[in-house]
Amino acid sequence: MASRHGSSLPSKCLSLKFILCICALTLRIGSTDAWTGICFGEDGSDIPSRTQVVQKFRDLGITHVRLYHTYQGTLQAFSNSGIQLTVGITNEDFVNALSSVGSARTWVNSNIVPYGSSNIVAVTVGNEVFSSSVGDNVKNALLPSMQNLREALNQAGKSGIKVTTAHAFDVVTNTFPPSNGQFVDTGRMQPLVNWLASVGSDFICNIYPYFTYISSNGQITLQYGRLESGSVTDSNNGRIYTNLLAQQLDAVYAALERLGQGNMRVVVGEIGWPTSGGTATDTNNARIHNQNLVNLARGGTPLKPNLEIQAYIFAMFDENLKPAGLERSWGLYNPSNFQAKYTINFG
Repeated sequence: MASRHGSSLPSKCLSLKFILCICALTLRIGSTDAWTGICFGEDGSDIPSRTQVVQKFRDLGITHVRLYHTYQGTLQAFSNSGIQLTVGITNEDFVNALSSVGSARTWVNSNIVPYGSSNIVAVTVGNEVFSSSVGDNVKNALLPSMQNLREALNQAGKSGIKVTTAHAFDVVTNTFPPSNGQFVDTGRMQPLVNWLASVGSDFICNIYPYFTYISSNGQITLQYGRLESGSVTDSNNGRIYTNLLAQQLDAVYAALERLGQGNMRVVVGEIGWPTSGGTATDTNNARIHNQNLVNLARGGTPLKPNLEIQAYIFAMFDENLKPAGLERSWGLYNPSNFQAKYTINFG
């Protein structure tokens, strides 16, 4: 029987342990690094007002948005929204704009400094610069441009904004089994990832399971490609993969490990599933793929089970100024009427 002053000492200890366990669990859940953001491209003639778009992001609970530019009206619309923005400077612009610290400071003063209330957390210098279609002059200018921008941001009192770039998945080769992953151009990639590590920036990679699925000639199942189910074993280490994204992410992590940067986080800069214009393109497949992406975010990968997934879905809208066909149909929403093409739960 308990004393009149409360439970016995063993019971109190058990209660204390229970409370501590609950507190630890609450802290772990509250401090999760997992998130699923959305890319907001504006290559369309019928994009809704930026104010409407920002409100929709907030309604959806989106905390991270990737932009490909620093348009004044767009950045102003995100002012005081609390949404963390990754903004970009294009391949066409960065070579000249960031050719020196002085020119980079001019760019920062025009495109970053006036928007302190817009919560810019990172700048991507170019997009998929190391892909084969990009000229050597742009590739060679990438790292010096990033270094100039880093110094310009520091001088402007914006040292908290990360500087990085976004790579296509084709910078990695020997991607299966994933533990064989290595970079195609280690000569350029080694100094770049070393610098990213030195300044605390992430490695951003655009990864599209959709394209890998359709180019596999039936070797990859639809369920595995849309991140639903499957069982694929890495023959080098016995790790089992249940979805294509985890497999591809671990190929990138393996490539980084080969360059001595295995602790660097990989952020998925673009990922999505088109709804028309190609094989297996419909709203059901897109919905399943993107919902599974959100659901998988907290699970990590077999190689990095404790490193939760951070990814930007491509994209918020279909963009009718892009080339006809597949390029126009990646959106979650129809821009002309702002209606959802399908619904996913970001909670």
